[in-house]
Amino acid sequence: MRTFQEIKDNYRFTEAEMATLGSLLPVVEPHADQLVSDFYLLFQQMPDAAKFLQDNSRMTRLMAAHRTWLLGLFQGPFDERYYQRLQRIGHAHVRIGLSAHFVYVGMNFLRLQLEQIIDTEVEEQRREPVLRALQKILDLNLDIIARTYHEEEMRRVFLSYRLDNALIRFANRFTFGLNMLLLVGLIGLSLGVVAVLALDISMIFTGSPEKGLVSALGSLLILWLMIELLEAEVDRLQGGHFQLSLFVGVALVAFIRKVLVASLAHEPLQVELLYLAGILILGAIYWLVSRTEKRGS
Repeated sequence: MRTFQEIKDNYRFTEAEMATLGSLLPVVEPHADQLVSDFYLLFQQMPDAAKFLQDNSRMTRLMAAHRTWLLGLFQGPFDERYYQRLQRIGHAHVRIGLSAHFVYVGMNFLRLQLEQIIDTEVEEQRREPVLRALQKILDLNLDIIARTYHEEEMRRVFLSYRLDNALIRFANRFTFGLNMLLLVGLIGLSLGVVAVLALDISMIFTGSPEKGLVSALGSLLILWLMIELLEAEVDRLQGGHFQLSLFVGVALVAFIRKVLVASLAHEPLQVELLYLAGILILGAIYWLVSRTEKRGS
């Protein structure tokens, strides 16, 4: 944050100009009450600003404070306490929710009114340095008061930015954790399918070759599907695309296995036809989804 001395140096606000402003005080002070009155009359005509000026006691306090600030433009002293007063003015505007737009409007109004007083009451040969000093002190005031709006806005944006980043980081880590859990689950299920396949194969050699062959074929289909799911999940973790066709394939393999088991259990014809219809519908969906994914890739 810049110091007040730094700000004055950047504006090249000299001791001579401070003295020039001091010499203007007897010129401006007789007009102070009228200037303040006209200032608030201007804002009472603006609905968005007038809502802050409804209370009469508040208006009285504001007008007194504004008169003090106005004369302070010429009285000084332009030291650290003056800087702190300007900062408090800016923070008060931010606190009540007054738009920075009205700060600029008000400063423009006072600039024009003060210039008109100078043109009327200051000798022509003195006007140029007087106007230059006036412009600097008004710009300096506007700079400090308006900067509080900017700092408050940056503070809110910074807090929002930090919160957003924290939430995004947490969501990314949480999602990654769920993906790892899914991957471990798929590995566990694959091991379970291998165990079931081994059990089905053992049935071939323990007196149930027909049942063992059909069951083993169904387990092989599921194992193939588990391998596809594992490969797809690993690929997705490495930046690949989500494959909807695999989930349709899960349902399709489940129906095929059902048909194999139903043929051994001698299920009614209607049940087997229902399974076959399911296979036909899922096969068509699988083909359409796979075709769409290939076009997309």
